[in-house]
Amino acid sequence: QEVNVYGVTVPGHEGRAGMAALVLRPPHSLDLMQLYTHVSENLPPYARPRFLRLQESLATTETFKQQKVRMAEEGFDPSTLSDPLYVLDQAAGAYLPLTPTRYGALLAGDLRI
Repeated sequence: QEVNVYGVTVPGHEGRAGMAALVLRPPHSLDLMQLYTHVSENLPPYARPRFLRLQESLATTETFKQQKVRMAEEGFDPSTLSDPLYVLDQAAGAYLPLTPTRYGALLAGDLRI
């Protein structure tokens, strides 16, 4: 129902990688394969979110603006965030859960985004 898209810094990569924070309302659920297909068919490669973050609600300011800076500062470390995280794996052709193992591979440069 709601989306907040912002950039996160990824060590070893230039610039920022796109991250989409999603809020789903019942009875909707996230179909990762359908989302990957939709994103790859409708967005150019540079515009595709590299990370997904599922949240119960999006944080806003007193004037109801989405808090992108705070979320970008929180990054994408699965050990510090309680929200479910997913990473775009081009080789697998899917969004996969961002596990501590995948996170380590990403930081080591073994997993490209």
